[in-house]
Amino acid sequence: MEWKHKIPKDLAEKTVEMLNNITGKNVNVMGEGGEIIATAQKERLGSIHEAAKKIINGEIKSASITVEEAKKLKGVLPGYNGPVVINGEIVGCIGLTGDPDMVKPLQQMAAMIIEEEINKRIKEEAKHETISTVSAKIQEVTDLIKGISKSAEDISGTSENIRDTAKKLEDEIVNINKVLDFIKNIARQTNLLGLNAAIEAARAGEYGRGFSVVATEIRKLSLNSADSLKDIEGILEEIKKFIIYIANTVDENLVKTNEQAEGLVQVEENMSNIEEKIVKINN
Repeated sequence: MEWKHKIPKDLAEKTVEMLNNITGKNVNVMGEGGEIIATAQKERLGSIHEAAKKIINGEIKSASITVEEAKKLKGVLPGYNGPVVINGEIVGCIGLTGDPDMVKPLQQMAAMIIEEEINKRIKEEAKHETISTVSAKIQEVTDLIKGISKSAEDISGTSENIRDTAKKLEDEIVNINKVLDFIKNIARQTNLLGLNAAIEAARAGEYGRGFSVVATEIRKLSLNSADSLKDIEGILEEIKKFIIYIANTVDENLVKTNEQAEGLVQVEENMSNIEEKIVKINN
């Protein structure tokens, strides 16, 4: 059954035990609605103490019955009942049998002990709640850092792949340039062949006229090939510059990304250390 009273059960029972040992008198601790929640008289546990109910409801400040008054009332013992106040709120009541003038100071002392203990527990609970909240937030931040760190590692891996690809492209351009050099050499030789053919055609005179036309076309083809090769070389050179720029940029970003990843790992470790210390405090 859920405990509905603002005075903790264990604290109420300890108070009864302490006062009963000191005085040898009957002691009652009342909670919500004047219900007796701890008592030296076990048969009264759970019953309603009417005077305590009025005190808790704010109808009276305290209730006392002197020895003389008790003698006039059947089945009534002298005693004193006073409130337990937490932060201005009456949360319960403590009653002792005996001469009110003698037991009142004990009642007030016990009320102060309960009040201090409850306030202490409230602060302790608030501390644990705050620590739990902070710990949860630290865990959220740690998880977020882990995610960012993982992303940084992924970016680092992607950057390395891009860099490797750029390097391969650069190597391929070098290979293409070798092929172009080979084609350029063929074009030069073709040009020389056309030039020699033109010379031979000129020497042959009328008989070499047809051959002269072929020689001219060969030279044109050679010159056109040379021009095309120059254009291709220019384009490849521009592509190579862009590739080198991309590779250098990726390298720079890779260094920064690795540094960030290392920094995030360090932050993650520090956050984990803080969380461990907070858990120790909470325990």
